[in-house]
Amino acid sequence: MLDDRLLCAASLVRPGSRVADIGTDHAYLPLYLVEQGLCPSAIASDVRPGPADSARRHVSEAGLSDRIAVRLGDGLVGIAPDEVDDIVIAGMGGETIAAILQTAPWVKSDRYRLVLQPMTRSEQLRRWLLTNGFTLLTERVTRDGKHLYTVIAAAYTGAPPVTEEVAYYRGALTGEDGAAFLTKEIARLKKQQAGCRVSGNQSQADRLQHLIEQLEGSL
Repeated sequence: MLDDRLLCAASLVRPGSRVADIGTDHAYLPLYLVEQGLCPSAIASDVRPGPADSARRHVSEAGLSDRIAVRLGDGLVGIAPDEVDDIVIAGMGGETIAAILQTAPWVKSDRYRLVLQPMTRSEQLRRWLLTNGFTLLTERVTRDGKHLYTVIAAAYTGAPPVTEEVAYYRGALTGEDGAAFLTKEIARLKKQQAGCRVSGNQSQADRLQHLIEQLEGSL
């Protein structure tokens, strides 16, 4: 059974694509995609031996070892470019996801779709995408109790770098859920700003004020 975050990620995977799930944990997402007939095959990869063993066991119990390959590996290092079409990286910090993508320059091709679910620092992930030629195709917001998370679908288009900081926070968020996510981000920025004022870093506080005003103006 997938939680709402992973269901949202699954909904952004292209039907018929071969998918790699990085940081797969128990392989729940690849199992769901293959069992539902959404993907013909998948790679479930995790850097930790325990989750990789658990994933291997779940795949075997489902009788899908011939369609889901379980690998022990760090990020995309163990994935060959011609093995996959869509890449899912979920449940990590935005900076960690960006670092994983940075180690695999082959993802800069329009043949791939990236489905990314940052738990924190989504702006750092969008910054990497928007300054490396990627376009944000869509974003969907999902709820887990009181917490809001965004799921980003992106593809390489060779677009010029986006340098406006506000774009790293606003992304492709739309609708009421997008506004709710932005409101949460604004509250976080205001806390950072208060800390800057306490520490006497007025220039940083002023920069954050400008960013906050831009984001509030987009609600």
